[in-house]
Amino acid sequence: MLRQSGLGLLVLGLVALGACSGGQGTASKPAAAASAQSVTVKGTDQMRFEPSTITIRANAPVNLTVDDSGTVLEHDFTIDNVGGQKVSVKAQPNGKATGQFTPTAGTYQFYCAEPGHREAGMVGTLTVT
Repeated sequence: MLRQSGLGLLVLGLVALGACSGGQGTASKPAAAASAQSVTVKGTDQMRFEPSTITIRANAPVNLTVDDSGTVLEHDFTIDNVGGQKVSVKAQPNGKATGQFTPTAGTYQFYCAEPGHREAGMVGTLTVT
C-alpha cells in the first residue's frame, strides 16, 4: 500500500510540474539555441580581416570566434558600440578566442584595437539586418 501511495505521489508531482511549465519550457530553450549565429573572423599579419564584410541577423545572439592566423602579432575584433555594448575579443598569435553579443540593426565598423593596426587598414564592416 505504501509503495502504491509513493508511486501515486510521484505521478501527481510530474503532472503538476508539466502543468507549471506551460508546455513550452523545454521547447523554447532549443529554439533559442538554434537561433544563435556563429561568425569566425581571421586576423592576419598582413593587417587584414578575413572576411572584411559580415552580414548577420538583428536581435539574435552571435557567437564570435577570432582566429589569429598570424604567427607574430596579436589581433582583436572591436566594435565600440553595437546596441549599447562594446564588443572586444582578443586572440593571441596562432590562437583563437571567443565572445558573444546580441546586435541591433545597423551598420557598424569593426577594427583591430592593437596599436597601429586600425591605421594600417585592419577594419571591416558589420551589417545587421
